[in-house]
Amino acid sequence: MVRLRRSIRDGRHDVVAAFPILPQGLSPFTAGSVRHEVLMRADPAPSSRYLRYCPLPIPLLAGAAALMLAGCQGDAPTADGTSDGSGLPVRPISLAPAAFTAGQLSTHRLVRTFGTIATRTSVRPSSAFGDPVNNSPFDLTYVGGPVVTSARNWNVYVNCDGGPASCWGTGHLTPATFLRDLNRSPFIRIANQYLGTEAAGQFRVSELGISPVPFAAFSITNTTPTATIDDIFAILFSAAAATGATGYTNMYHVFLPQGTDMCIDVGLCYSPDDFLSWVFCAFHGSVDLPDPADPSNPALSIHVLFSVEPYQAVGGCSLPSQAPNGVIDATASTLSHEFFETITDPDLNAWFNFLTGEEVADLCSAFASNERMNNHFYSIQTEYSNKTHLCTNRL
Repeated sequence: MVRLRRSIRDGRHDVVAAFPILPQGLSPFTAGSVRHEVLMRADPAPSSRYLRYCPLPIPLLAGAAALMLAGCQGDAPTADGTSDGSGLPVRPISLAPAAFTAGQLSTHRLVRTFGTIATRTSVRPSSAFGDPVNNSPFDLTYVGGPVVTSARNWNVYVNCDGGPASCWGTGHLTPATFLRDLNRSPFIRIANQYLGTEAAGQFRVSELGISPVPFAAFSITNTTPTATIDDIFAILFSAAAATGATGYTNMYHVFLPQGTDMCIDVGLCYSPDDFLSWVFCAFHGSVDLPDPADPSNPALSIHVLFSVEPYQAVGGCSLPSQAPNGVIDATASTLSHEFFETITDPDLNAWFNFLTGEEVADLCSAFASNERMNNHFYSIQTEYSNKTHLCTNRL
């Protein structure tokens, strides 16, 4: 796939790392060009004045099926279990007056997408190579960027009047329930090796609700309400203005309801109703936004880490073992994917596979493990471990 460029305003910098849909077995890169793209991905030039796509190779690494077997523990459906006991209400917020202008003025936009199931193909166990213990080609490499060792998760629920359980959950299980359960589980300790410290207990959760947020149709041929990347940045600006929480100790997870599409650019969308443009399920990244305290001052900005989760209980995003067992499984699995990648690679320049650009969760996205966390059950994907050189559910 050719890297596309489009002129934009001075000082604005975008990097989009995406998985394009290609015919099975077709790779657009040689090994040398892949390495070049990864180097460019790891050190984007702040002075760039064009939209830069850094598409990464579509095959999820030859031999990945063998890695995933260690994390595949069964396909039992999710059950409710007991209440998480948080009792904390969702805090309502509104779009800030300058939100959309602030979104358009954002800079240093870094986005890494999580491809649809159709893009997670070309896995050939017979093609594995290298010493699986001492010299695994699947291992992640640290290239010097920041990681997140302790932070508050801010779940931002968009246009959901019935509450998060009704829009993205099962029974009383919600995205916040999952993140709280993950925070106190052994599963999160997989991240210890990348963070250099204990991850368990370091990631608290708060919830925000924002409604109404108007989304226009993306084109005359697709009339579904569609969030754009500027819409997302407007929501993030509003959330940061309400909380005052930014930087590497805060992460915002924006949840879009069923029936809302999401497009980063033309042909780069979450769009179950338009297969021609549907190439991703979710994404994470970071952005510099105007400071809500003085949004008109270009010398002031805030750094925001975020992920975006459209409705995941659709055939192109949820694994066969998850649907129709419960909406929370699809929600939690993708949220887990983006959470682990945000804390280990928040600015796309920390931990990833240096040969392919894959992050910690990309390597293990094809199989679900039925996990018990705080007496709740979630069917979620496993994560890659440099220590065991396998996909796993434990450190």
